[in-house]
Amino acid sequence: MTGAPGELPCHNIIYFEPQSGTIKGNGNCMVFDRSICHLPEETVIEEKNIRCKGDIIFSDKSQLRRGIMTEGRVFLGEFVDMEGDITSIGDIRVDKGSRVHGNITGDSDIFIGERSIIAGEIVVGKNLEIGEGVELDPKAIDSRGRINIRNPISVIVYLLLYLLELLRRSDSKEVENFFRELEEGEEETILVSQHFTYFPRGSRIDRESVEIPGDMKIGHNSRIAGDLKVNGDLDLDSEIQIFGDLITTGNVMIGENVVINGSIRSEGDVTIHHAARISGNIRANNIVTTSDTIIDGTLKGEEGIRIMQEGDTGVEERMERFERGMDEIDGIV
Repeated sequence: MTGAPGELPCHNIIYFEPQSGTIKGNGNCMVFDRSICHLPEETVIEEKNIRCKGDIIFSDKSQLRRGIMTEGRVFLGEFVDMEGDITSIGDIRVDKGSRVHGNITGDSDIFIGERSIIAGEIVVGKNLEIGEGVELDPKAIDSRGRINIRNPISVIVYLLLYLLELLRRSDSKEVENFFRELEEGEEETILVSQHFTYFPRGSRIDRESVEIPGDMKIGHNSRIAGDLKVNGDLDLDSEIQIFGDLITTGNVMIGENVVINGSIRSEGDVTIHHAARISGNIRANNIVTTSDTIIDGTLKGEEGIRIMQEGDTGVEERMERFERGMDEIDGIV
């Protein structure tokens, strides 16, 4: 059953609360575990940018040394430190105390939380909202809509610049709207698209690696440049390319036709599905792979190595058990 035009059906409804960083479902639709990094299908993490189709969320105290480009919206949590540009068709929300050492370009609304620092230019397709104590260059703002100032005494210069522009245009209606919307409204829960990218609290992404403090799931046909360091389990769907090493403290599940240009080091078990290719060594507790997988390096299983033949369902069953376990972690009901 679907809702009104432009709305998501019930089973796709996910809500994001900016103040707490919580993502949750509507009723019994979905509950999301925010300790798990979630990359949907066709996500691309290049050397300079992260590219995705839907909303992208970086939770509190994350560090990012690459830019963001998305057709959806961008949410940066509290005290996120980012080097790179943000380009988004949807809204952009930067929570309090965050730093963006780059330009921000959005076709829709942009929200900058209190005591944040924006070092580059801000190009706004619609409206711009600025919190108290924000540090930025007012000359670097290009807004096609209104600029809403929270607690304007500390940022009076932005208010004056905008009022001068409205008065120059002799737009009395816009001046009235500007004053009416100066008062800060209550923070609302935000509807997030199902095809979203999520990095949990404390994630670190630099030019050479992606470091995740918990479990990680990567969707079909994604591509990542850099080492993956996961403090938990790692689940790779099919048709994924990784240009770097995989280093995990948990189990690793590798789907069909996955290409890893690097080595795998895991404190748990490594299970490899059909037709994968690994260019480096594999070291783990247990290693289970298939006869049609190509491994250019050496295998070292502390407790054992098993090569599954055609017709053996062991790998499929292991993958299904792992996926069920991850779903239980996600809390999808």
